[in-house]
Amino acid sequence: MNVKYLVSYLGLVPFFFLIIDGFFLGMLDQNFIITTSIMMACIIFTFIGAYNWDFKKDNIFLEIYGFIPSLLSMIILILNLFKFDQMNLILLLVGFLLMQLSIDFYRALKFTFPMSYFIKLRLPVTGLLCMSLVIISNI
Repeated sequence: MNVKYLVSYLGLVPFFFLIIDGFFLGMLDQNFIITTSIMMACIIFTFIGAYNWDFKKDNIFLEIYGFIPSLLSMIILILNLFKFDQMNLILLLVGFLLMQLSIDFYRALKFTFPMSYFIKLRLPVTGLLCMSLVIISNI
């Protein structure tokens, strides 16, 4: 198995632990669970965007497209620091993740993004991440 696949799927493990704790164990504070989920999802969102950077090609579209998740993540984190409603932030993150997934799917159909990577990694990881965030928002 490719290391990026392993690392990507392992990135979901903390979300599953937060869900288990939030619904069954109750050891962690609800605010901690939600704040941690927002921060971790922003990190993942940034990494997904960075995958689109290709230093071998001079493509301004890919450079901007790869930077936008970092910018949006920073805005979400700042809004979280200013006590913006966390449920809205989670929904915003889910929306951004699904929008990026849709764009990557379109790119995969146009052969500018590897379809095998999309099917084996992007689709399941983003789907599980979005489901985890929705579940966590209901804790």
